[in-house]
Order: sequence, then structure tokens, then C-alpha cells
Amino acid sequence: MNQPLSSTLLSLANIEVGQQAMLCKNTMPQPLEKKLLALGFSKLIPLRVTQKRKGGLVVSVGNARIALDEALAQQVFLQKL
Repeated sequence: MNQPLSSTLLSLANIEVGQQAMLCKNTMPQPLEKKLLALGFSKLIPLRVTQKRKGGLVVSVGNARIALDEALAQQVFLQKL
């Protein structure tokens, strides 16, 4: 039996270091989605959390490294791979 999609979503702040995940379509407000795409996120390329520190984290998307603060990371929803 398939799980509903909503039960498999996690915020970026809850992803463990080294874990890969994909941005989920239609789970965030459009302005936030546009901001993430402008920063270098992609809905087609998996991201990996490379570093977590108090107040923020660093993710890698392809060859790019992107730093986000904790507040923004809480708003970004992903599906673990």
C-alpha cells in the first residue's frame, strides 16, 4: 500500500547531514519557490545536506553550495530519496 505523499515530506531543517532529497512541487508558496530557484535549487537535481550548524545549514545542489538560515530551511519541504 502506498503512503500518502504528505507523510513522506520533511522540512529541510529536519534532513540529516549526508541525506539526499528532492524539492517537492506545489508544497511551498510560489514566492518562496522562486527564491529557491534563484538561489540555485532545482526540482530536477537532488540536494544533499553537507553541513549543519546552530542557526543554519549548507546544502549542495550539483556543484553549488548554498547556505540557508534555520527559518528558511523550516519552510522548504523535501522528499527523501
